[in-house]
Amino acid sequence: MKKWIGWIHRWLGLFSGIVIIIISLSGAVYVFVDELKALCYPERLFVPVSDLPAQPLAVLKNTAQKAVGNNIRISRCDIYPSPNRSWVFRAMKTNPNGIGHWEYYTYYYRIYVNPYNGKVIYVEDTRKEFFQLILNLHTDLLLGHKIGKPLVGFSVLIFILLLLSGMVLWWPRKNKKHLWKQALTLKWNARFKRLIYDLHNVLGFYIFLPALVIALTGTVFAFSWMDKSVYALFSGGHARTERRPPSDIRPLPSTDQALNRAFQDVKCRFPDADMLSIRFGDGHGNPYDFQIRLCPGRTYHFHWFFYDSFYGTLLYSYSTNDLNRAEKVRAINFDLHVGSFAGLPGKILALCICLVCASLPITGFILWRKRK
Repeated sequence: MKKWIGWIHRWLGLFSGIVIIIISLSGAVYVFVDELKALCYPERLFVPVSDLPAQPLAVLKNTAQKAVGNNIRISRCDIYPSPNRSWVFRAMKTNPNGIGHWEYYTYYYRIYVNPYNGKVIYVEDTRKEFFQLILNLHTDLLLGHKIGKPLVGFSVLIFILLLLSGMVLWWPRKNKKHLWKQALTLKWNARFKRLIYDLHNVLGFYIFLPALVIALTGTVFAFSWMDKSVYALFSGGHARTERRPPSDIRPLPSTDQALNRAFQDVKCRFPDADMLSIRFGDGHGNPYDFQIRLCPGRTYHFHWFFYDSFYGTLLYSYSTNDLNRAEKVRAINFDLHVGSFAGLPGKILALCICLVCASLPITGFILWRKRK
């Protein structure tokens, strides 16, 4: 049995190795994307603290709109309530059938605005921005979602099989103390081939469980059927229903006064929030959508508010505490994937796991070449 499992393990690894290396290394970079952006783009992200109040959100949104022209629609704004941060407006349009990175994104801009004086700090073509390229390399290999996303997803499924088969191959043949010690110990002073074997075999054992969690949570993003299966598993077979305001509300045109009123209400409710993310809708009566992130780097602890886009009145809200078991599992999926559920130690662990995962196809290939 081990002979056949070893054959499957070897050829699946050779088949998917390059993709696993790319996914792992890009994931290692993206674990600390917020911290890296703060180091790389301080002139965009930070502004001098002022005694003046921030200008109305609608005014700043109109300023950002003018910076990119009327043919590009501002759809979102990310606000960090810290007084030294710029406000970031986003404009994005995608083509789901586009082949390749440049065909998938029709346009994608981030407009950084000083909230005190209303001046545009920087207009970023996010399609070319380094960390966005890293993210798309991680999610679709820069091939677009139609081709790249399934390719990444199936490679992750293969990686899960490699982890499981690798555990079977690692397991000592006999229950003897010296065999277990040998299987659990890296011999740094061994010959080259033995060292490579230990780096592949022993490190693979130590990262098995966290790597399996990262891979499984990654498949939830890659496949809709996996997302639905996870929800059905933890909900007892029920289908997920979208949490939205009642659909019988008569749509009215969006107004700037309603946006400002809704934003002020959210700020008063959550003065210590880590980030406010506002989705503006299409301007034809869809409600303003506010997501409030309470803890740095964690998406699990949140509140979601929907406001009428004509009057600025609260229509509907919910938070993590209102979710059922299946929804909570789905909500924590991203934090598990990047390690942020455990704060900084969890992100450091995720970084180390990604680096080891990237090394496994390399050490496995060296062993295959040496044996051949």
